[in-house]
Amino acid sequence: MTATTDSLVVDIVRTLEKEGIPRESYQLGREFDPEALARLLETGGDAVEVRLEIHDVSLVVTKQGVWVTDEDPPARPECPHCELPVSAVVQLVPECHNAYPCGCRVSGDLLE
Repeated sequence: MTATTDSLVVDIVRTLEKEGIPRESYQLGREFDPEALARLLETGGDAVEVRLEIHDVSLVVTKQGVWVTDEDPPARPECPHCELPVSAVVQLVPECHNAYPCGCRVSGDLLE
């Protein structure tokens, strides 16, 4: 992990601990990819805001830090192909969009 990734992980763990979630009750690597999140925040600009939910704690993560939000996370749409909940749409090339975590090919505006 990079120093930025380490710092981000520490911030998330400390925030969860303040909410009473013990470290041994979760594995961040199973909840999200810490290195990918750090890269997104580093390259995405100041307007990037990522929302995570870990053990029913809703977090907002930006370049400025990590904090708990009382807002309910938005309802996740279902994949039009397999009907699993979609948490992200991944675009590796301009004409190809895939739903995450199922991997089905979807339109780029599925989450808008």
